[in-house]
Parts: sequence; C-alpha cells; structure tokens
Amino acid sequence: MKIQVLAIKKRIEDIQGAEAFPCSQQLIIYKGKVLKDETTMEENNVIENSFLVIMLTKVCNEVL
Repeated sequence: MKIQVLAIKKRIEDIQGAEAFPCSQQLIIYKGKVLKDETTMEENNVIENSFLVIMLTKVCNEVL
C-alpha cells in the first residue's frame, strides 16, 4: 500500500469532520509506533486490515 499516512489522516478528517478529528491533531499508531505523515503504509509495514490507533493531541489555548 503506497498510501501516505497524511492522506489517511485527511480521509479521517473528511469522514468524521474537521471539528471532531482535525488532521493536524491526529496521531496514527501502529504496533506501538507513531507513524510520520510523510511515510507510506508500506514503509511502516502496515498490512491490509491491520489495527491502527487514532489519537488526538490536545490543543492548549492558554493566554498569558
């Protein structure tokens, strides 16, 4: 699969909504490893029907 991680994040954002799952806050984890946006699923040895974990990073809106 030559699909980039970033493309998957954008697809999740499109399906789930930008407010709920903004692409910029998503982390995709496979076998305990956070996948980098510029890599492909093939480079990360992700096979079809594998289990991926999607996490969101927290945004800090602290005003000083």
